[in-house]
Amino acid sequence: MARRVSCPTLIGRTAELARLDAALAQARDGSSVLLFVSGDAGIGKSRLVETFTARARENDAIVFSGACLDLAEGAAPYAPFVAALRPLADELSGDELAHVLGEARQELGALLPELCGSPTSRRDRTERGRLYELALGLFRRMAALRPAVLVLEDLHWTDPASADLLAMLGANLRHAGLVIIGTYRSDEVPRDHPLHNIVLELERSGRAERVELTGLSVDEVTAQVTGILGTEPATRQTRSLFDRSDGNPFFVEELLAAGPTSTGLTASLRDVLLTRVERLAPATKQVLRAVAIIGRGGDEELIGTVTELPAGELEAALQEAVSHRLLVVTGDGYDVRHALLREALQADLLPGRRNRLHLAVAEALADKNVPAESARHWHAAGHRPEALAGFVAAAVAAQTSNAWAVALAHYERALRLWPDVADAESRCGLDHAELQRCAAEVAMAEGEIDRALHLTEASMAELDAGAEPLRAAALRILAGRIHWVAGDVAAACRSYDEAVALLPAEASTRERAQVRALQGHAFMLQNRYTDAAACCREAIAVAVAVGAPDLEVHARNTLGVALAMLGEAPQGLEELAAALRLAKSRGDTWELGRTYVNFSDALLWAGRWAEAAEVGMEGVHVCRGLGYGRTTCMCAAGNTLGALVRLGRWPDADRLVDEVSDIDAPPGQRWGVTLAMTELALRRGDVQGARARLSSVEEIAARSQNRELVTSFHVCAAWLATAEDDNEACRDRVRVGLDLIRGSEYLRLGPELCAIGLAAEASLGGDPGPLLKECREFLAGMIACPEPEAYGRTAEAESTRLTTPDPLAWADARAAWEDLGEPYHAAYCRFRGAEAILATKGSREEAATLLRAAHETVVALGADSLRRKIEDLSRRGRLELVRAGETVPGLTAREGEILALLSDGRTNRQIAEALFISERTVGVHVSRILHKLGVPNRGAAAHLFRVSE
Repeated sequence: MARRVSCPTLIGRTAELARLDAALAQARDGSSVLLFVSGDAGIGKSRLVETFTARARENDAIVFSGACLDLAEGAAPYAPFVAALRPLADELSGDELAHVLGEARQELGALLPELCGSPTSRRDRTERGRLYELALGLFRRMAALRPAVLVLEDLHWTDPASADLLAMLGANLRHAGLVIIGTYRSDEVPRDHPLHNIVLELERSGRAERVELTGLSVDEVTAQVTGILGTEPATRQTRSLFDRSDGNPFFVEELLAAGPTSTGLTASLRDVLLTRVERLAPATKQVLRAVAIIGRGGDEELIGTVTELPAGELEAALQEAVSHRLLVVTGDGYDVRHALLREALQADLLPGRRNRLHLAVAEALADKNVPAESARHWHAAGHRPEALAGFVAAAVAAQTSNAWAVALAHYERALRLWPDVADAESRCGLDHAELQRCAAEVAMAEGEIDRALHLTEASMAELDAGAEPLRAAALRILAGRIHWVAGDVAAACRSYDEAVALLPAEASTRERAQVRALQGHAFMLQNRYTDAAACCREAIAVAVAVGAPDLEVHARNTLGVALAMLGEAPQGLEELAAALRLAKSRGDTWELGRTYVNFSDALLWAGRWAEAAEVGMEGVHVCRGLGYGRTTCMCAAGNTLGALVRLGRWPDADRLVDEVSDIDAPPGQRWGVTLAMTELALRRGDVQGARARLSSVEEIAARSQNRELVTSFHVCAAWLATAEDDNEACRDRVRVGLDLIRGSEYLRLGPELCAIGLAAEASLGGDPGPLLKECREFLAGMIACPEPEAYGRTAEAESTRLTTPDPLAWADARAAWEDLGEPYHAAYCRFRGAEAILATKGSREEAATLLRAAHETVVALGADSLRRKIEDLSRRGRLELVRAGETVPGLTAREGEILALLSDGRTNRQIAEALFISERTVGVHVSRILHKLGVPNRGAAAHLFRVSE
């Protein structure tokens, strides 16, 4: 019987184990904790984590564990996550599993292939972000059932896709009830290792902690050896083991197992590790070497095929290796107990023997559908033709999981092998130019722009455009897309033009539909709506002719926006509705999200704000459920907020902001939400809050080429300057905003800028002529655009403040806003209309009626800044904001005014400021009100007033 080689209990690590236990307690309270356990090889990272997870399971936590694989060039994407989540179906009931997987079950196939199948793939970074968001949702829902622990071991071998996903989880899972523990060898993570920056950044941000393990003390080594031997060792033996192992628990075990004749560890670690192996039966040594070559998770069938041992002899060999703690059982397979032992076993093999073992593994894996592992073994065995085909297949598989860095690495290996394989084309099913094109696609998706362009140009150089015009055009289209991702719109458009020139004239091909759809999209984002509409109409016609619904929906989506911006709102909305139906029927998730954004924006532009809010809110929920929380969900939220702010549904806007506040979206996707909330803060009179929100967009606005973003920023900045009574700054902002849109087809914000500018000119005593003329020119180029028309009428009314105040101009503007259902601007027009009536010695009763209606609106909205202006005009004009006959019976008109303000939650001081009377006088009136109404306090009086309304 084999002697015990490991201690049955964890020695030392009291503080470290307590930190892990505390993390689980935090998870039970709803927090998420990310811990990195680091240290040298053999220091006890896995043992610490195993002890903790056993305790966590005893306390009803769900535990999932996976490890990265040391497969070098055969790395599989998301390997530790796939391994950790594989037992999910066993841990959860059917209903729990359905809830945890969520709506986009198939898209999680990259992490749960056995449960979800193969995911659909789009070749861009957006889809990888979507997978990460879906993973966030999965872990949130899983942890909501009960506290969950996710263990990711050996992160020093992490693949790029797993590293990115871990960074995403660490940055975003703050309140999910999840403990994530990652282990890695600190000596194998240098500064240029991808994990180094991830750990450093998460530590700096306070979202992760590092638990560094060091060697055991002399006393702890004594306790370890006592646990192994069952009796306390001699002091001399303990000291010798401690000195030779430096307190490393694994080294202590191996030195003890090797016996007193073993040599010094640091001088000959491999010899020490192999000493126990040499004592075993030949078949057992054969099995150990085969498992070391196979890697993690080799099952009995595979081991038997590689070693060619009879079943009985194989079983005995496995049993001996396990009993001597040289192999461990991992699920349905076996692995070498420690990575250091695996490395020693591999290094002990002669080159020929090592190659033959790799070849045997490769042949055994031929029908297992594990292309990355197969390719690694074929390559290690020196069989380049098979390795080439394997790396191409592995790249395609990685693309399916949106693991672009892994896919690119496989393609690069295939490109290096290609010249050495005579029949490369027949083995891979593609020629060299196509292999370069595929590599360029994934390089673009990974953001390796220079490499993507180089591969595309190399592929172009190998093609005869005259003989293969469609392939040549497709490469120009790819070059255009790469330039687009790089932000070089002009270069993208040049490449698209080159593609069009290569296509056969008048021929209906998928390439023509694609390039026309891409051109239309590019023109739309450059605000060249006429050109965009022409391209998209051709793209739709060709796409329908060749049966390309994916291109049809993309082109209809863009066409809808272009038509809406050109003033053809009914036709544009019809195209967007068709795009939405088509995207839903096809299950095209990206176009579905894009359509929700564009549809809600077009409805907003058309002045159909209630519909915009409805479509936008639906888009927010659908896009988030599909994993697009950081992209289309935030864009749809921005449009929805814009509609809710305009409609006066400000509490609904607050709720939506709360709903999406946990989404860590990049500024380029969040700006619509930020600017909408800036506008809402300004309407509420929260100038400080508006300034803080606007400043968060300033940097991206300064470097963005997005005319809509930059112009919208200057619109908000102009409103802010107005709120701060800085009319010179407002004038400057208006000038910059108008310069941005002048001469373009993006006119929608022109009348608003003119209206703001004219309000500033009125305060400055400036000349209204130029702005008024430009506003009229903007409107002359617009057809059926109700919101710009309302701003145009407001601009006309603002201009009268510099000449002869015109109540009718303000009435006209008010009517336009009322038709749109926009209460805030309607109240502003009533306020200015009352001001104009007083200035022209008109009907005081009419002015009072306007002020009362405006005051009622702004009080209901919570628009404090405008309310104060209305109350100031009421005082200066000696107009009562509450009619004597419209208050509670028995109260005077003044008491009625005070009761109305009191019911709005005002203090005596605030009421005094509003009515321009002393605070003491207000106190006297409040006492009389309480006495007359027979109520004990202000709250009861306010309630009675509200009931009487």
